[in-house]
Amino acid sequence: MLKRTRLLATVALPIASLSFIWQPVEAAVMRPVLPLVEKSDVTTVQAGEGQFGDDLLIPKRRNREDQGNGNEGRQDRKRNREDEGGGKNNREAKEQLDRQREERRQQERSKRQREEQRQQDDQQKAREERRQRDADRDRQRKEENQQRNREERSKKQRDAEREEQRRQDDQQKAREERRQRDAERDRKRQEETQQGNREERRKKQRDAEREEQRRQDEQQKAREERSKKQRDAAREEQRQGEEQQRNREERRREAERERKRPDETAGRPRRERDKERERIARDPSRTTGTIELPFIDGAAVLDSDKDWDNRRDRSREELRREREEKRRDVRVRVPESDRDAQVGWEGRDRIRYESGDRERGERRDRRPRYEERDGWRVQREVDNRFVINFGDRIIVRSDDGRRLSRRATDTYYEDLPNGRVREVIERPNGDRVVTIRNRYGEIIQRSRIDGRGREYVMFYAPEIDRDSRPTFVDPGERLPPMRLTIPVDDYIVDTSAEGSIDYRDFLGRPPVEPVERVYSLDEVKYSARIRDKVRRIDLDTITFATGSAEISMNQAATLRRVAEAMNEILDKDPGETFLIEGHTDAVGSDESNLVLSDERAEAVANILTDVYDIPPENLATQGYGERFLKIATDAAEQLNRRVTIRRVTPLVKPVAMAE
Repeated sequence: MLKRTRLLATVALPIASLSFIWQPVEAAVMRPVLPLVEKSDVTTVQAGEGQFGDDLLIPKRRNREDQGNGNEGRQDRKRNREDEGGGKNNREAKEQLDRQREERRQQERSKRQREEQRQQDDQQKAREERRQRDADRDRQRKEENQQRNREERSKKQRDAEREEQRRQDDQQKAREERRQRDAERDRKRQEETQQGNREERRKKQRDAEREEQRRQDEQQKAREERSKKQRDAAREEQRQGEEQQRNREERRREAERERKRPDETAGRPRRERDKERERIARDPSRTTGTIELPFIDGAAVLDSDKDWDNRRDRSREELRREREEKRRDVRVRVPESDRDAQVGWEGRDRIRYESGDRERGERRDRRPRYEERDGWRVQREVDNRFVINFGDRIIVRSDDGRRLSRRATDTYYEDLPNGRVREVIERPNGDRVVTIRNRYGEIIQRSRIDGRGREYVMFYAPEIDRDSRPTFVDPGERLPPMRLTIPVDDYIVDTSAEGSIDYRDFLGRPPVEPVERVYSLDEVKYSARIRDKVRRIDLDTITFATGSAEISMNQAATLRRVAEAMNEILDKDPGETFLIEGHTDAVGSDESNLVLSDERAEAVANILTDVYDIPPENLATQGYGERFLKIATDAAEQLNRRVTIRRVTPLVKPVAMAE
């Protein structure tokens, strides 16, 4: 107890005296301690706000802790004094002191937590700043490395380009040297080949001359044979009635007189006109019957009608009545142009065409011999012509390759797939005539390729190759009888007709009825119904002697206007095609007349080529013998010995190819 009293006297009382000096007069006993702590707190907050660094905050924190420990000691001493002294005031002061001490502890803990949070934030900020500085250094270092790599790559690329350029220069130099060596070798080989070709051509030319001489000898022999047969037929005719003999003699004398005259109407006997037939011919659309030429003994206008009249199964009257009944249901639309005539081609801007030399062929060493169709029987062969019988019909078939190659420098043949054969005729001017035939010799395609590579198509019917049947079927048998609705003078023109005729305009007119599809050349040649779709010119100024296909130069001159019109049409479209038809009268056998008519058609085609420069590939020829007479008589008749020209372009190729 004595020790406590001494401690209170020596420690507690001085501290209490000091606290009373700090606090106001009316303050409580222990109030002086709080301002001291609050003053310390203010100093700590100001340090935590960043006015001092971390080095200053740590000593201050330590001072506050020491000061707090000193305050606690003083409080303990004060409690001892209160315990010793007792009394109500001391207990209240003690309680108040405990409360204040607890509050200070709470405040100090909060302050320490805030200080620690601020320190952590400062540290986090410092770390972020260090990380940012490190990232900037890394990015800078990376960019420098990339720049260094780019420079190294650029240098390597320049080195590679220089190396590649040097290598290309070396290769180019090597190629130039090889090219020069190859050119020199090719030149020598070409010279050797040309020399061989020249020798081969001279040999072929000599062989061709010998072949031509042999052919001319055979033709001469055949002409003599035909002349002999014609003389026999003439002697047979003399046994006929006396009046027919006088008429024949009169016509022959008149023909001889007309041949000696230089005018264009030489050799054409005049026929008496039939007024009723002329009335019908002016407007055939008013009748459904068979239309006949408007003069006495005139035959039917249409070749298809003549075909029906020639049948032997029924009388002519019955056949005509049957066709008249069928025509009643026929409605004809006259096309306005070639394109308008080709049914099924509307809206097609251009036809896809494949060139004639698109395929590689295997060279043949001789002219091919084509297969025979089923039911075809060759009755006779004269030169390159075959008289063929099939069914109730007889036709003559010839290979026009010899006519096309008369002025050729070379002609060769190549085998193509599916039994096809390609014939190539080379001209001195560099033109090539390419003809593709199927296994039966039927023309699928023909075109002329000039020296600059431009191709002009004459025939183009590839469907025939895809639908190549072993038998020939007349496509006209599937069509109704033709009904002519335009005047006969607009359908047939005679070169001996009076007045000025515009042959260019006439030949350029479209077909007289629609064309169902593109037909092959054989279908046009052997189907009268298909040929009737196009107009015709009768060259009646060309007169042939009985049994002859010879044409004098005076008569050849009568073709001038027609030939000029044909050339004008070819200037516009070099792919136009004309059919030259040969005819005979009814004197002689069918086989002889077919061969003779084919020779007459070829003679006219040769004159058009030799005299008037019409390319032979634009001309097709066909002889019909006595099948389509112009004058219905079995006697010798000069008007029946004639040649006809038709423009058949819209029948044998798509018109859009020319457009």
